[in-house]
Amino acid sequence: MEESSFGDDRREPESRTGLLRKPPAVAGLVVVLLGGLAVLGLAGWRIYEHSRWPLPPPETPAPLTGRLSVFLCVDGPDEYAPNCLYGAATADDKRAIEAALRSLPELRGFSFETKEQAYEKFRRSAGDDPAGLEFVRKTRVDEMPESYQATLGPGDWEAVRLRIDDVRGVLATEIYGDSLWRGVADIGIALCPEIGSDYPRCRGRERVSEEEKAAVLDRIRDLGGVKAVYVEDAAHARVNRRRILWRPDAEDVDVRALPEAFYIALDRPPAKTEMEKIFLPMPGVAQVVPVS
Repeated sequence: MEESSFGDDRREPESRTGLLRKPPAVAGLVVVLLGGLAVLGLAGWRIYEHSRWPLPPPETPAPLTGRLSVFLCVDGPDEYAPNCLYGAATADDKRAIEAALRSLPELRGFSFETKEQAYEKFRRSAGDDPAGLEFVRKTRVDEMPESYQATLGPGDWEAVRLRIDDVRGVLATEIYGDSLWRGVADIGIALCPEIGSDYPRCRGRERVSEEEKAAVLDRIRDLGGVKAVYVEDAAHARVNRRRILWRPDAEDVDVRALPEAFYIALDRPPAKTEMEKIFLPMPGVAQVVPVS
């Protein structure tokens, strides 16, 4: 009697091999699935890479707001400043200036800045620039002018300037529009433009390269607390410059001389000196610009 064996396949090798053969449709499906996974993997990588790209400037057209600085006369007559022929601004002069400021409908508020505060601001603005630091070293605190610092809303800024310039005790006034980046980013990393003579770190070299930009962006990504990174091209920088200078007769500039820049929004506003230590040594970086 012949025994039945359920586990013993006694067919010829050719027949057993046939069990491993798949129908063409099944084989094709496997190829499609594997190819699809490869495509999904590539797409996923591209999505990841795209997520690391900086954002374009936000489209947030806002009314023109700005800052007014009213510098007061210092000790000693100044023949080039008619309101300073009698020396430093007196207490009466300051009261008259404050009254004039309060009368302006464009004014949203103002504060008084002492000589010491002005000197500290001046010192911080020099950063690590050797020429700037040397200038700070040669300047005494008592040479700094006191001032009123005011915020401006929309209005006739030229009339504001003329009104305050005419008050006794006023050495000079300056008005600048707020940057389009105000309220959006905390710090800007300006890159060497095509024409870099205005930036000491960019003189004698070409425009920042794509490799240098990528290195700067990678370093930005390494910072802690980064909420968003934006990129500004030279055309947008020109629009922003016109907003800051605001006056129709302000001198224009060749767009090739304006830098591209990365603007960074952070959880904690950084110190300018801290950012300068990180980014200024990097090739292709023109300057670090706080957004205030």
